[in-house]
Amino acid sequence: MSENNIIQEQKTEIPAAAEPAKKKIRVGFIFLAFVPMAVLMMIQTAAQFPFLMIAAAETAQKAAASVDPLDLYSEMLKIFNEKYAFIAYLIYAVIGLIVFSIWLYKGFVKKSPKVKLGEVFGVKSVIALVCAVIGLYFFINAFMTIADKVIPQAMEEYAELIEASGLASDALITIVYGIILGPILEELCFRGVTYGLLEKAGVKPGVAIAVSAVLFGAMHLIIVQVLYAAFLGLILGYMRYKYHSIKITVLTHILFNLMGTYGGLLLQDYIVGDAITLICGGVGMIVVVIALILINSDKKALRTAK
Repeated sequence: MSENNIIQEQKTEIPAAAEPAKKKIRVGFIFLAFVPMAVLMMIQTAAQFPFLMIAAAETAQKAAASVDPLDLYSEMLKIFNEKYAFIAYLIYAVIGLIVFSIWLYKGFVKKSPKVKLGEVFGVKSVIALVCAVIGLYFFINAFMTIADKVIPQAMEEYAELIEASGLASDALITIVYGIILGPILEELCFRGVTYGLLEKAGVKPGVAIAVSAVLFGAMHLIIVQVLYAAFLGLILGYMRYKYHSIKITVLTHILFNLMGTYGGLLLQDYIVGDAITLICGGVGMIVVVIALILINSDKKALRTAK
């Protein structure tokens, strides 16, 4: 037998490399990913409803038969915001934090490799975080300016919602819930449990990021808030994927809400007019892109991402 024939026979005996098995999509977990948002909304409704009923009863006692129903509704919201809103938001936040902390820990964290703070926070990740917060603030400001011109009715609904919620008028609610507890709760729900369920479903990271962002946006109901919250959710979801932790998304969300609440007061003397707002929005988008580039090149992120 010739040497060539022997080599040929040896080649044929080598088994072909097995193709990597495709990850099976678990449809049940995809449907389950919608449950955390529903649970969060139910907790919010359950926490606020009794106090709204108390405010409605107090309104009815004060009202005369000739009072316009819209005035009654405004009066009810006024009583709720002045007397009960802080308690309602606090109950909602505490119950939500307990439920989602246990859900996240039992369902995803307990049996997973622990990600330490040092594996998340470093020079690049901190700079990226700051860039993301500042860039998002200016970009969303520009978006709101455009929305005010294109869909003014939606902006009116948004302003009415903020006023009705008490977040704009009550400093205690704004700080305790709007800036601190609210972002923590939302991150536990959307970048924690929701994202975790989508991971278990076996979908691609991009799908998990997008779906959790869309659900996060949908939670906010008013179209203007839905759109900018979904965009914020995409950035936070990318951070969650890269660092395999919600520690950085929680801090980013808190700082974003802080900037959104008080940034306008600090910058009102410098950003005057729609043109400057739009220019700052364009610069803000560039800064967000820089933040994403920093995250993508961060060795800490690359090491801990799945």
